[in-house]
Amino acid sequence: MRITLILAAIYNLTGGLTILFFFWLVAPLIHFNDSGPGLFRMFVGGTAVLFGAAYIAVFRDYRRNRPLLVCGTVLKYWAFAISLFGFLTASLSLQVLLVFGVGNLIFAALFTHYLLRPQALQP
Repeated sequence: MRITLILAAIYNLTGGLTILFFFWLVAPLIHFNDSGPGLFRMFVGGTAVLFGAAYIAVFRDYRRNRPLLVCGTVLKYWAFAISLFGFLTASLSLQVLLVFGVGNLIFAALFTHYLLRPQALQP
């Protein structure tokens, strides 16, 4: 569980910081050509960074921060669902589906496993 939380934090922090500061690398992959204010980019990137920090908080104190893991799990399932929809409607590439969608699905499944077996997480 602890390794999974650290990996999820790195995954989210890396993705969030990429969206915030290197969006030009990601925009072509998701067919995003918005030259307006960066509100979308800042919100999405900021949310990813926030949940990266949340996974670190859960790593540090599972009992106190378990609700953050529940919210993160739901968000990860949502990330998979929207990327699958995007892929099926031809607006996202297979690469994005695999890296973003399936990556989030794997973490969501692992988190669900841990959340359903809380006794295994007791220190």
